[in-house]
Amino acid sequence: MMHIIETGPGMPDFHLFTELPRAIYPADSLRFKSSEAISIEFLKGCYVLLDDSKPVARASVYDNPLLEYAGKHAFSVGHYECVERDEYAAQLLTQVTSTVQSWGGEYLIGPMNGSTWESYRFLSGHENPLFFTEPCHHLYYNTQFVNAGFEPIAHYYSNIDRGMEPAHPEIVARAEELTALGMTIRPIDLADFEAEIERIFEFNTLAFKTNFLYTPISKEAFVKKYAQTKAYINPDLTLLAEDAAGNLIGYFFCIHDFFNTVNKSLIVKTLARHPAPEWRGLGHVIGNVIYRKAVELGYTSAIHSFIYEHGTSKKLSTNFSGSNYRNYVLYGKPIS
Repeated sequence: MMHIIETGPGMPDFHLFTELPRAIYPADSLRFKSSEAISIEFLKGCYVLLDDSKPVARASVYDNPLLEYAGKHAFSVGHYECVERDEYAAQLLTQVTSTVQSWGGEYLIGPMNGSTWESYRFLSGHENPLFFTEPCHHLYYNTQFVNAGFEPIAHYYSNIDRGMEPAHPEIVARAEELTALGMTIRPIDLADFEAEIERIFEFNTLAFKTNFLYTPISKEAFVKKYAQTKAYINPDLTLLAEDAAGNLIGYFFCIHDFFNTVNKSLIVKTLARHPAPEWRGLGHVIGNVIYRKAVELGYTSAIHSFIYEHGTSKKLSTNFSGSNYRNYVLYGKPIS
């Protein structure tokens, strides 16, 4: 007999939620190569579907007060996992929808663990090997969401550049122009990492505020989140650009693809530049510096990860010879 329980961090039965993936992925799955974080900010509840006392599906619900879509306040459903049984998915997602409706929710987005600062989006294919930081899950989750009434609200993709070609002449010329304006590019300072992250936090509020589904994050939460990345950073491949007064005007955050054991591949995880027109082309300039260094270090490819289909990074990846590597989907449905 099927029934759903509500649980959460600190509750005695929360292990039913956290341990469910062990039952539906092989023991050697990349799913277990990265630790799972359960963000408690905006968390409203965690739900586990049991069949004869056996956990078979789970989902969390978040109420981020600043998350909106189509003019409606949106809740989000995250940490979704389910065995390949349509009736399980239907019962769990129906219960989640009903619960959010009872709370006055108008729209439901998923998968999203509360905000775009956390894990979100489903893979839509397994054509290529997973890279480090990519989500790992069963592809049938897409069908389960669609069957529950969700529709795609955004598409994303990752591109790969297997050529690592030298920069176009116009990028070199633009670098000279920006240098004449006082622009400098330097590696991130790991010896003063927390201060560097705090500067990036302040800059992000300017650079990302118009991004799709963007909601702010506290400085404390941001610093805590990115402090965990320090061990993965090669400062030669995470670069900051500053103006003549030392103000941050752009950065590239890149990490090694630890899942790729065949050759050296670099992941361009986050990039941003100041929106002022005088810094036009800065992203290409920083990217060119990183490419040169990456080639020196033996990298043969670079993945430009998680590009929003209508975002500004699309042109940047194309200009660096990026070709499609993977696609992702984010779903939503009105519930009011």
